[in-house]
Amino acid sequence: MLKKLYRCYQRFLIGKPSKRLYKFMITDWKRLTDLDVCSKVLESKRFNRNLQPLQMKHPNASRILVIAPHPDDDILGAGGTLINAKENGADIHILYVTNGNKTQADAIKKETLVVCEKLGVTPHFLNCSAREIPLDDPTVNRKFEHLFNELNPEAVFISFLLDDHDDHRRVNHLMRNIFKNRTVPNLEVWAYQIYSSIIPNVAVDITAHIERKKELIDIWRSVSRFNDLAHYMLGINAANCRYIIADNPVWVEVFFVVPFDEYLDLCDIYFENGNDTYYFYPN
Repeated sequence: MLKKLYRCYQRFLIGKPSKRLYKFMITDWKRLTDLDVCSKVLESKRFNRNLQPLQMKHPNASRILVIAPHPDDDILGAGGTLINAKENGADIHILYVTNGNKTQADAIKKETLVVCEKLGVTPHFLNCSAREIPLDDPTVNRKFEHLFNELNPEAVFISFLLDDHDDHRRVNHLMRNIFKNRTVPNLEVWAYQIYSSIIPNVAVDITAHIERKKELIDIWRSVSRFNDLAHYMLGINAANCRYIIADNPVWVEVFFVVPFDEYLDLCDIYFENGNDTYYFYPN
């Protein structure tokens, strides 16, 4: 396990000889011994000294699939970037894996449709329950695969593998299980940030769209009755200004971007134990 993890992070963070164009390079990354250490490294943010993310506006993709564990995660983590991509002509589909809070599911779904209409994207719903995302349900898997095959995306957005929410990690587990025995398509994964630090190799200046992002988040009045999610996320985006050079205040979304097959390799290592020790609320 430890040797596999080390090799994986050598590939991701130090860079291996490859014909692929990686979006970042770290030359003095210290050896990581396990995922607990990985988490501590992420939270320390000390990797920032060695990492200058590539500044982009959006993926170079005409077809984008966004996997949102809950309604609002798509806009919280990548709203400004999706606005940029839409303005560039991308066809964007969003797969909402759960409907959020069970007692508010109908209201949340109506709000989600309003958000998607305003953003100009196509919504899809797996209708799973929050904290109960199945990993081996044939119906769920077929719906996921059908959408993937039909859309044939060039980029997939998903919550970062190590994010501090069970469902945010579990959608990675689901995607990994579905593609485990399949031919992996040639595309990029853009893992987005919600609660936890990520290793940001791509930064997107969303300052021009920050008010629109806030307006979209605020439509989801039924999602959270206790927190101002727009205030929280825009604060994260403001803190991310450290990743780009700017003379004026800016808001920035950051992403961990790697080829799809290599992201699945990382998921394999994380989920290889085959148990629920990485979840607070195991099924």
